[in-house]
Amino acid sequence: MWPDLRKIWVVASAEFGTAVRTKAFLVGLLGMPAIVGLSIGIQHFAAGRIDARTRTFAVVDETGTLTPSIEAAVKGYNDQSVDSRGQLTRPRLQMEKVDPGLSAALASLELSDRIRSGQLDAYAIVPAEAVKPPAAGRTGPLFLEYHSDNPNDEVVRNWLLGVVNAEIRMRRFRAAGLDEALVNRLNQAILLDNRGLVQRAAAPVASTSPGEKGAGRTEPEITAAEKVDPVRTVAVPMVLVLMMFMLVMTTTPHLLNSALEEKMSKISEVLLGSVTPFELMMGKLLGFAAIGMVLATFYVGGGCALAAYHGYADVISVGILASLALFLVLALLMFGSMFMAVGAACEDMKDAQSLMMPVLLLVMLPMMFWIGVLKNPTSSLSVGISLFPPASPFLMLMRMVLRPAPPAWQVALAIVGTVLTTILCVWAAAKVFRTGILMQGKTPSYREIIRWVMAR
Repeated sequence: MWPDLRKIWVVASAEFGTAVRTKAFLVGLLGMPAIVGLSIGIQHFAAGRIDARTRTFAVVDETGTLTPSIEAAVKGYNDQSVDSRGQLTRPRLQMEKVDPGLSAALASLELSDRIRSGQLDAYAIVPAEAVKPPAAGRTGPLFLEYHSDNPNDEVVRNWLLGVVNAEIRMRRFRAAGLDEALVNRLNQAILLDNRGLVQRAAAPVASTSPGEKGAGRTEPEITAAEKVDPVRTVAVPMVLVLMMFMLVMTTTPHLLNSALEEKMSKISEVLLGSVTPFELMMGKLLGFAAIGMVLATFYVGGGCALAAYHGYADVISVGILASLALFLVLALLMFGSMFMAVGAACEDMKDAQSLMMPVLLLVMLPMMFWIGVLKNPTSSLSVGISLFPPASPFLMLMRMVLRPAPPAWQVALAIVGTVLTTILCVWAAAKVFRTGILMQGKTPSYREIIRWVMAR
């Protein structure tokens, strides 16, 4: 007997209406953008705040010649730490001298004690061989030993390494009789200009005038290649796949809770007096899928408005939006049916947490490969995993906004494979839901669930 579509619609509209009228739905709808916006605002505020604490450090100069140069560099650094308005733009530095009569070991112990007592932030040891050119038989680099009790503070560490290396390089050039300015010019590298491909215009143009070489030959009009924009090549596909994952994970697990709560409270037994198990399951599934699409509409609309505000209105095309809607609906139905089957088969939340582990692994699968797909969308691994139905809604959509775009047959194959897999998951979940929703007692094993699916 065919399911009654009217009853499915009644269940779906009831689930959707009950959910969207709650305060929790409104909080969830606005909470995520608010959290993201607050996080960005806090990071922007923190990045604009200058850590005004002066960094005090010492240098154990085993060469005996670098200390005056480092002191001069500290003075120059501090002079440039104040802008035209007299405001501090970066932390100041303060260098303390070390008793030259102490050995490196004793000086290191004394300076470490001063760091522990809060009198000093860091100290460094410059090896004696630093200013000498590397010997022909020496292997391995020399190291500037940097000691600190705060290894994540890079203010002194990065600056001091650059200053010491610059001074050492100048002294080595001078000792070899080389002009440092000339060496720097000879070592000047070219920069990379990352661009796309040139294109052929529709109308060809005449290339030369009569009498010139190649006269009469018609050449195509060539348009210059555009510069590669990281927002288009990295940010957009990354945001799409993360948003898909967020929508699936914030919607489908609620189906497990809904099925389990109705089973434990015996509400499902009352509902099954009016509808079939498939009609009940499908109605709840479509209702929660509609909730996911409402969330997607809100988030995607906000994202498109934000992109248009920053001049990226053309980043998301109508085709990508249609593909996003299609893949999102299929993903919600596919994974939602899996979670609902787990909820119907279990007796309590403790058993459900262990039984839903395979479903969570399938949901997490695209997140394990998306970085590799982002870097090389045409590799065999990227193509294969994007054609694997549980990952196709996420990774094929991602490949569609990357360059080079996948061929049409791969997109069509991913859509067909996802549709067939979704139908299979809904069919199997309906078999499990029909048996498990009324079963009481112990939670079934995976083998028993497979037996329910295969039963006629």
